[in-house]
Amino acid sequence: MMRTVTLFSVALLTVALLGLASAAAQAPAQGVRATSPVSVVGRDVALSVVGNVAPACAGQSLDTGLFVRDRADPKVITPFESPAATPASTAVNSDGTFTASIPLPRELPDGPTRVWPGVQGDCLDAPMIDDSLGVELAILDPVRNPGSTSTILLSSAALASVSNGPDKVPLGAFLGSVDVRADGESCASIVTDSVSAGSAPLALRLGEADQPAVCSKPGAHLTFLNKRGQQLFVEMDLIPGTTRLLDNFAAAPPGTGAPGREIPDPPATGQEAAGGSRGPVGWGSAGAGLIALAALLGALGFVARRRA
Repeated sequence: MMRTVTLFSVALLTVALLGLASAAAQAPAQGVRATSPVSVVGRDVALSVVGNVAPACAGQSLDTGLFVRDRADPKVITPFESPAATPASTAVNSDGTFTASIPLPRELPDGPTRVWPGVQGDCLDAPMIDDSLGVELAILDPVRNPGSTSTILLSSAALASVSNGPDKVPLGAFLGSVDVRADGESCASIVTDSVSAGSAPLALRLGEADQPAVCSKPGAHLTFLNKRGQQLFVEMDLIPGTTRLLDNFAAAPPGTGAPGREIPDPPATGQEAAGGSRGPVGWGSAGAGLIALAALLGALGFVARRRA
């Protein structure tokens, strides 16, 4: 009798796990994602995105575009206004998935920026926007960056943001400085403790004659550290000839940066962290699988207690 129960339990466990695997494969989360975290205006023609929307949109056409988030309140989203913006659309497949190519502007008069791709249409109650860190729009700028040099601008608006706490510490003062490293080699550093919101962005120059050769190497991995040796969350791959924007100074998870240092938490600036959930996931057979798995574990526990 016990062998029969065990065999039945193994079969039930297999069904439950197969149900979970099937649901994970058949019910992708709804959302929009860019296929690359950076696009270069002046080099790239379009930004590629993939997504999954509600079944009601299957077979329909969606308008695609770029959006921006308000720094003070990231939930406030507006269309990205750029010169010579070209409207585009994409068709939704029968399973709710789609791929899209969003045309990029030919220039960015206000400098590099960050945008979020999105889609909208009659089948959607509201525009569906990428809820990750967004896409960095860099600029191919050979005049400012001759040869293999490049520039990373540090957002003055972000550095000047002030803590919500009683200390009112500006983020730039908390950071103290920002050091950029290419494949672990230090390239440049700049002090950040006296930046105002209206001032010009600070500039980190890479590839200068007195820097290591890796500071001008295409594809070199860039990391950023503050004055305390704490690594920042944002990382980049070096693209010579470009001007780029660093506007997120959040700290990387514990364990990165210089070892053996006590790192205080950064001041709360009232800005909501970018990123987060990709949206609700349909449970369907996954829910049934979990219920079956819970029932199985309960049954096994009951049999074990009876045998004891």
